[in-house]
Amino acid sequence: MKKRIAIIGGGIAGLTAGIYAQKAGFDSTVYEQHSIVGGECTGWDRDGFHIDGCIHWLTGTKPGTELYKMWQEVGALGTVDIYQPDSFATVEMKGKTVTLHRNLSMLKAHLMEVSPEDESEIEKFCNNIEKCLDYEMPSTKPVDLMGWRDKWQVAKSMKDIAPVIRELSRISVKDYLKRFKSPVLREALKTGIHEDYSAHVLPFTFATFISGNGGRPRGGSRELAWRMEEKYRSLGGELKLHAKVKKIEINKGYAQGLVLTNGRTVFADYIIPACDTRVVLDHLLQGKYYDKQLEEMYANSEKYPLFTCVYASFRVDEDLSDYPSDYVFETKNPIYFEDRILEQLAWKHYCYEPSFAPSGKSVVIIYISASFDWWKEKAHNQFEYSAAKWKLGKRFIQAMEERFPELTGKIQLLDMATPLTYERYCSAYRGAYMSFGATPKGKQQVHDGKIKGIKNLFMCGQWLMPPGGLPVAIVTGKWAIQRISEEENLSSDVS
Repeated sequence: MKKRIAIIGGGIAGLTAGIYAQKAGFDSTVYEQHSIVGGECTGWDRDGFHIDGCIHWLTGTKPGTELYKMWQEVGALGTVDIYQPDSFATVEMKGKTVTLHRNLSMLKAHLMEVSPEDESEIEKFCNNIEKCLDYEMPSTKPVDLMGWRDKWQVAKSMKDIAPVIRELSRISVKDYLKRFKSPVLREALKTGIHEDYSAHVLPFTFATFISGNGGRPRGGSRELAWRMEEKYRSLGGELKLHAKVKKIEINKGYAQGLVLTNGRTVFADYIIPACDTRVVLDHLLQGKYYDKQLEEMYANSEKYPLFTCVYASFRVDEDLSDYPSDYVFETKNPIYFEDRILEQLAWKHYCYEPSFAPSGKSVVIIYISASFDWWKEKAHNQFEYSAAKWKLGKRFIQAMEERFPELTGKIQLLDMATPLTYERYCSAYRGAYMSFGATPKGKQQVHDGKIKGIKNLFMCGQWLMPPGGLPVAIVTGKWAIQRISEEENLSSDVS
């Protein structure tokens, strides 16, 4: 008789675990609290426009890489085209414009042209990118299932990049960029990357994009999740939507099953929580189990910061195809936001996705780091909360019209997601869209997905390994099934 696996959460990690569970010969059911799958890999429709809520780039879009193989195995990519932008972003500052080209030679030449006085640092920066071009995150199996040959292969793959990590992991992006004399380059090179992160993130991020391993699958985030749902169902997997789990039943060190919020109890041989680890510890396990590694990370926000954002979307009654799709521009007038002043805004338009907007129109996203506590305080009064969103949206529109006067009267607010939106729909701890940040003060820890005192529970999801995000979700989803297969004395080489 097939062993049953109950999976909590229908995001990318949960769907991955379900797909590999079916492939490995288990019976699995995914329980998802929302009306659709995908978790934070999602998108939504407003007034005939589609708002993509997740993928800015997807690691694993380069054929021949291990992650590409996995994305194909779970049905995420299929036969869809991968859009590879010509540039990572275009940044304007102090009358200068920097384009972060996808071609490394063009990028190097352009940076030299913008700031000849930084020639030496630009040379080092581009050399570090080149060293990282062929690097792949180890994903075939978790360390606890590796033999000496596997570990040797991982060590061998790290040979070229080890010096980069040793040098740059000890300082922050902010401190590293002080090596550049040009304030324009300092601003441009940190685009899309938190300045508190360890500086080694910079060359790795650029290498992912430049190598073609960070493209954007056509159709966007929601379509990717839906393709995975279709794959899961085609393998015989069972998906329960609107099925929120209240707690995990534990008896004598074994997870026996799940209690849903509707009062129903379901039983399983193995439990895979594929959701926020804070939810697992505090709610599903009712605070009865302590995980030292995770608690230390949650308790130290300086070493392990969490990031969330305001995600504002707009309809533009103009085709913006001739504008840079990822653009950072200066505001002509300062924008007072939370407890700080914004002098720049970053927009992203999706004109390369014609289905996202009616013909002749465009969707624009402005996203910016935000404070969960600030918005939580506003939410005590629903009127104040709504007014704060409306006021911010109006100010964003003014800033866009000031920078692009030709768009005056053509921009309308479609929607605004705050940290509370991520908390409400995705049960994201403090509205975080990514897991713990990789900083110089924190250890780059990989969690084994196990909770001490429970023998048949294996977690997966982005919270278990830096840098988080979709690559970690798919990798840890597969690892959970490999660990269960090992428990059952089956081959852990699931595919």
